[in-house]
This record gives sequence, structure tokens and C-alpha cells, in this order.
Amino acid sequence: MIEYIFDGKKLKKRSGQKQGELDGNIVRAWNGSQVGEIEGKNIKDSHGKKVAEFDGKNIKDDTEKKIATIEEIRKIIEGEAGISLVAMWYFFVWK
Repeated sequence: MIEYIFDGKKLKKRSGQKQGELDGNIVRAWNGSQVGEIEGKNIKDSHGKKVAEFDGKNIKDDTEKKIATIEEIRKIIEGEAGISLVAMWYFFVWK
């Protein structure tokens, strides 16, 4: 069941509560603090450490272990599939 909506910039719960926001390549929490960033196909935490990688279909952690597929994420978050959607899922849903 879809629990979140991502419009390409903001991630909100179905109730409308803002969870996070994409500011260019920077992922920010609801309060504006930086939680991570997108760099190419990699997702990095706020300290610049690679935490996940998206190959277009699978999401892998920093040890190359598969943690999810884009199809699984789209069952939880409504929005256009891509690295932005994956980053929002990683920081605000999966973590």
C-alpha cells in the first residue's frame, strides 16, 4: 500500500506531513537539515560516506548487498522512479 507521495522535490506522508525534501542533489529532512546527497548513481550520508547505490533496478548497500528493488519501493512511495525516489526511501522510510 502506498504510504508516501514524492512529487520530485518533496516527500510527504499520505496525511500531508512533510518528511523530506530534495534541494538540488542535497537530501534534507523536514526541518531543513542535510541528511545526505546524491552523486551520480550513489547515495551518500551527510558526512559524504557512500551508503547505497542504485543501478536502475536494484538498490545495494555500501557492501554491494541488495537491499531492495525499485518495484518494492514504488509499492510504498508514489512517484517517478529514479535515484531521487530511492534516496528519499533510503533516508526516510527504510532507515
